[in-house]
Amino acid sequence: MIHVICLKWGDKYGPEYVNRLFKMVTKHLSKPFEFHCLTENSDGIEPRVVIESIPDYDLQGWWYKLVIFEEGFLGIPKEDKILFLDLDIVILNALDSLVTYSDKFCISADINEQSYNSSVMCFHPGQYRFIWESFNSQKETIVADLHGDQDWIEHVYKDAVIFPKSIVKSFKIDLNSKTKFSFGSPGRYIRKKFPILLPTGRVEMPKDAAIVLFHGKPDPIDVMDGPYDKYKYAPWIKDTWL
Repeated sequence: MIHVICLKWGDKYGPEYVNRLFKMVTKHLSKPFEFHCLTENSDGIEPRVVIESIPDYDLQGWWYKLVIFEEGFLGIPKEDKILFLDLDIVILNALDSLVTYSDKFCISADINEQSYNSSVMCFHPGQYRFIWESFNSQKETIVADLHGDQDWIEHVYKDAVIFPKSIVKSFKIDLNSKTKFSFGSPGRYIRKKFPILLPTGRVEMPKDAAIVLFHGKPDPIDVMDGPYDKYKYAPWIKDTWL
Protein backbone atom coordinates (compact mmCIF):
# COMPACT_ATOMS: atom_id res chain seq x y z
CA MET A 1 0.00 0.00 0.00
CA ILE A 2 1.15 3.51 -0.83
CA HIS A 3 0.24 6.24 1.65
CA VAL A 4 0.25 9.57 -0.16
CA ILE A 5 0.76 12.43 2.29
CA CYS A 6 0.31 16.15 1.75
CA LEU A 7 0.50 19.08 4.17
CA LYS A 8 -1.91 22.01 4.22
CA TRP A 9 -0.99 24.45 6.97
CA GLY A 10 -2.22 28.03 7.27
CA ASP A 11 -3.92 29.89 4.44
CA LYS A 12 -1.29 29.93 1.67
CA TYR A 13 -3.04 27.09 -0.14
CA GLY A 14 -6.79 26.50 -0.07
CA PRO A 15 -8.66 23.16 -0.14
CA GLU A 16 -8.70 23.22 -3.95
CA TYR A 17 -4.97 22.46 -3.92
CA VAL A 18 -5.56 19.29 -1.89
CA ASN A 19 -8.46 18.25 -4.11
CA ARG A 20 -6.44 18.91 -7.26
CA LEU A 21 -3.52 16.84 -5.98
CA PHE A 22 -5.87 14.01 -5.02
CA LYS A 23 -7.37 14.05 -8.51
CA MET A 24 -3.93 13.91 -10.16
CA VAL A 25 -2.76 11.06 -7.92
CA THR A 26 -5.95 9.11 -8.60
CA LYS A 27 -5.35 9.48 -12.33
CA HIS A 28 -1.65 8.61 -12.33
CA LEU A 29 -1.08 6.03 -9.55
CA SER A 30 -2.27 2.53 -10.42
CA LYS A 31 -1.06 0.89 -7.20
CA PRO A 32 -3.41 0.73 -4.18
CA PHE A 33 -3.12 3.91 -2.13
CA GLU A 34 -4.64 5.99 0.63
CA PHE A 35 -4.46 9.76 0.40
CA HIS A 36 -3.88 11.63 3.68
CA CYS A 37 -3.87 15.36 4.30
CA LEU A 38 -2.14 16.76 7.38
CA THR A 39 -4.04 19.92 8.20
CA GLU A 40 -5.60 22.05 10.92
CA ASN A 41 -8.51 23.03 8.66
CA SER A 42 -10.29 20.41 6.55
CA ASP A 43 -13.09 22.66 5.24
CA GLY A 44 -13.76 22.07 1.56
CA ILE A 45 -11.49 19.04 1.18
CA GLU A 46 -12.71 16.13 -0.94
CA PRO A 47 -14.39 13.55 1.38
CA ARG A 48 -12.30 10.66 0.04
CA VAL A 49 -9.18 12.31 1.46
CA VAL A 50 -8.24 11.00 4.92
CA ILE A 51 -7.87 14.02 7.19
CA GLU A 52 -5.05 13.84 9.74
CA SER A 53 -4.77 16.47 12.44
CA ILE A 54 -1.44 18.26 12.62
CA PRO A 55 0.13 17.43 16.00
CA ASP A 56 0.80 20.36 18.29
CA TYR A 57 4.57 20.63 18.11
CA ASP A 58 4.66 24.43 18.03
CA LEU A 59 6.01 24.53 14.46
CA GLN A 60 5.03 26.45 11.37
CA GLY A 61 4.69 25.70 7.68
CA TRP A 62 7.04 23.26 6.00
CA TRP A 63 8.71 22.26 9.27
CA TYR A 64 5.69 20.03 9.88
CA LYS A 65 6.83 17.86 6.98
CA LEU A 66 9.38 16.31 9.31
CA VAL A 67 6.56 14.70 11.30
CA ILE A 68 6.30 12.05 8.57
CA PHE A 69 9.57 10.55 9.87
CA GLU A 70 8.22 10.11 13.40
CA GLU A 71 8.15 6.57 14.75
CA GLY A 72 4.65 5.10 14.31
CA PHE A 73 3.50 7.93 12.03
CA LEU A 74 -0.23 7.35 11.40
CA GLY A 75 0.26 3.69 12.30
CA ILE A 76 1.44 2.97 8.75
CA PRO A 77 2.90 -0.57 8.50
CA LYS A 78 6.64 -0.70 7.84
CA GLU A 79 6.16 -2.79 4.71
CA ASP A 80 4.06 0.01 3.15
CA LYS A 81 5.48 3.15 1.60
CA ILE A 82 5.00 6.85 2.27
CA LEU A 83 4.91 9.17 -0.72
CA PHE A 84 5.00 12.81 0.34
CA LEU A 85 3.92 15.38 -2.26
CA ASP A 86 3.83 19.16 -2.03
CA LEU A 87 0.55 20.82 -2.95
CA ASP A 88 2.03 22.91 -5.76
CA ILE A 89 3.43 20.14 -7.95
CA VAL A 90 2.02 19.13 -11.33
CA ILE A 91 1.69 15.42 -12.07
CA LEU A 92 1.95 14.60 -15.77
CA ASN A 93 2.52 10.86 -16.07
CA ALA A 94 2.36 7.58 -14.16
CA LEU A 95 3.73 7.63 -10.61
CA ASP A 96 4.40 3.89 -10.47
CA SER A 97 8.03 4.24 -11.57
CA LEU A 98 8.54 6.82 -8.85
CA VAL A 99 7.19 4.75 -5.95
CA THR A 100 9.12 1.66 -7.11
CA TYR A 101 12.36 3.46 -8.01
CA SER A 102 14.21 2.36 -4.87
CA ASP A 103 13.55 0.86 -1.45
CA LYS A 104 15.88 3.47 0.01
CA PHE A 105 14.85 6.99 1.01
CA CYS A 106 14.25 8.97 -2.20
CA ILE A 107 13.90 12.74 -2.57
CA SER A 108 13.69 15.22 -5.43
CA ALA A 109 16.59 17.45 -6.43
CA ASP A 110 16.78 21.15 -5.67
CA ILE A 111 18.29 23.83 -7.95
CA ASN A 112 21.63 22.13 -7.43
CA GLU A 113 21.05 18.54 -8.50
CA GLN A 114 23.04 17.23 -5.54
CA SER A 115 20.91 19.14 -3.02
CA TYR A 116 17.59 17.98 -1.60
CA ASN A 117 14.16 19.39 -2.34
CA SER A 118 11.42 17.94 -0.14
CA SER A 119 8.58 18.52 -2.63
CA VAL A 120 8.67 14.78 -3.40
CA MET A 121 9.83 12.11 -0.94
CA CYS A 122 9.28 8.34 -0.86
CA PHE A 123 10.37 5.82 1.77
CA HIS A 124 9.37 2.98 4.08
CA PRO A 125 8.17 4.29 7.46
CA GLY A 126 10.20 3.74 10.60
CA GLN A 127 13.60 3.50 8.94
CA TYR A 128 14.43 7.20 9.17
CA ARG A 129 12.96 8.17 12.52
CA PHE A 130 16.31 9.73 13.51
CA ILE A 131 15.51 12.59 11.12
CA TRP A 132 12.55 13.56 13.29
CA GLU A 133 14.08 12.65 16.64
CA SER A 134 17.26 14.64 16.08
CA PHE A 135 15.19 17.60 14.91
CA ASN A 136 12.65 17.48 17.72
CA SER A 137 15.33 17.45 20.40
CA GLN A 138 16.70 20.82 19.24
CA LYS A 139 14.00 22.24 17.00
CA GLU A 140 14.17 25.84 18.24
CA THR A 141 17.84 26.12 17.30
CA ILE A 142 17.39 24.36 13.95
CA VAL A 143 14.41 26.50 12.92
CA ALA A 144 16.39 29.63 13.79
CA ASP A 145 19.52 28.52 11.91
CA LEU A 146 18.20 26.78 8.78
CA HIS A 147 15.88 27.87 6.00
CA GLY A 148 13.63 24.85 5.90
CA ASP A 149 12.96 21.16 6.48
CA GLN A 150 14.91 19.96 3.44
CA ASP A 151 18.06 21.61 4.78
CA TRP A 152 17.76 19.59 7.97
CA ILE A 153 17.11 16.35 6.08
CA GLU A 154 20.20 16.93 3.96
CA HIS A 155 22.26 17.87 7.02
CA VAL A 156 21.41 14.76 9.00
CA TYR A 157 21.16 12.19 6.19
CA LYS A 158 23.62 12.31 3.29
CA ASP A 159 22.72 9.02 1.59
CA ALA A 160 19.32 9.78 0.08
CA VAL A 161 18.63 8.64 -3.45
CA ILE A 162 17.85 11.69 -5.56
CA PHE A 163 15.15 11.08 -8.15
CA PRO A 164 16.55 11.42 -11.69
CA LYS A 165 15.35 14.18 -13.98
CA SER A 166 13.60 11.54 -16.09
CA ILE A 167 11.08 11.23 -13.23
CA VAL A 168 10.98 14.62 -11.47
CA LYS A 169 11.78 17.86 -13.26
CA SER A 170 12.01 21.44 -12.01
CA PHE A 171 9.96 24.04 -13.82
CA LYS A 172 12.63 26.65 -13.12
CA ILE A 173 15.68 24.63 -14.05
CA ASP A 174 14.81 21.91 -16.56
CA LEU A 175 12.16 23.29 -18.92
CA ASN A 176 13.78 26.34 -20.52
CA SER A 177 11.14 28.38 -18.74
CA LYS A 178 13.04 31.65 -18.25
CA THR A 179 13.83 34.54 -20.52
CA LYS A 180 17.52 34.55 -21.41
CA PHE A 181 18.20 38.00 -19.90
CA SER A 182 16.26 38.92 -16.77
CA PHE A 183 18.38 41.86 -15.47
CA GLY A 184 17.66 41.15 -11.80
CA SER A 185 15.55 43.54 -9.70
CA PRO A 186 15.51 46.36 -12.31
CA GLY A 187 14.21 43.90 -14.90
CA ARG A 188 11.51 42.70 -12.50
CA TYR A 189 10.37 46.28 -11.90
CA ILE A 190 10.28 47.08 -15.62
CA ARG A 191 8.33 43.93 -16.54
CA LYS A 192 5.79 44.66 -13.82
CA LYS A 193 5.35 48.25 -14.99
CA PHE A 194 5.36 47.39 -18.70
CA PRO A 195 3.73 43.96 -19.26
CA ILE A 196 4.51 44.18 -22.96
CA LEU A 197 8.09 43.34 -21.96
CA LEU A 198 7.12 40.01 -20.37
CA PRO A 199 8.77 37.02 -22.06
CA THR A 200 7.24 35.58 -25.22
CA GLY A 201 7.08 31.94 -26.23
CA ARG A 202 5.79 28.94 -24.38
CA VAL A 203 7.22 26.29 -22.09
CA GLU A 204 6.94 22.89 -23.73
CA MET A 205 5.33 20.15 -21.67
CA PRO A 206 7.89 17.44 -20.81
CA LYS A 207 6.86 14.11 -22.27
CA ASP A 208 8.73 11.78 -19.94
CA ALA A 209 8.57 13.22 -16.41
CA ALA A 210 6.08 12.01 -13.82
CA ILE A 211 6.19 15.27 -11.86
CA VAL A 212 7.11 18.90 -12.42
CA LEU A 213 7.90 20.67 -9.17
CA PHE A 214 7.79 24.37 -8.42
CA HIS A 215 10.19 25.71 -5.81
CA GLY A 216 9.53 29.28 -4.80
CA LYS A 217 7.96 31.51 -7.43
CA PRO A 218 6.37 31.02 -9.85
CA ASP A 219 3.57 28.76 -8.67
CA PRO A 220 1.73 26.77 -11.35
CA ILE A 221 -1.17 29.21 -11.21
CA ASP A 222 1.17 32.10 -12.08
CA VAL A 223 2.15 30.75 -15.50
CA MET A 224 -0.85 28.75 -16.69
CA ASP A 225 -2.65 31.75 -18.23
CA GLY A 226 0.34 33.76 -19.41
CA PRO A 227 3.93 34.73 -18.59
CA TYR A 228 4.97 35.72 -15.07
CA ASP A 229 7.94 38.01 -14.50
CA LYS A 230 10.87 36.30 -16.28
CA TYR A 231 9.02 33.00 -16.76
CA LYS A 232 7.21 31.95 -19.92
CA TYR A 233 3.63 30.86 -20.40
CA ALA A 234 2.95 27.14 -19.75
CA PRO A 235 -0.57 26.43 -21.07
CA TRP A 236 -0.39 22.68 -20.44
CA ILE A 237 -0.58 23.30 -16.71
CA LYS A 238 -4.23 24.31 -16.95
CA ASP A 239 -5.13 21.14 -18.88
CA THR A 240 -3.28 18.91 -16.42
CA TRP A 241 -3.75 20.73 -13.15
CA LEU A 242 -7.39 21.86 -13.18
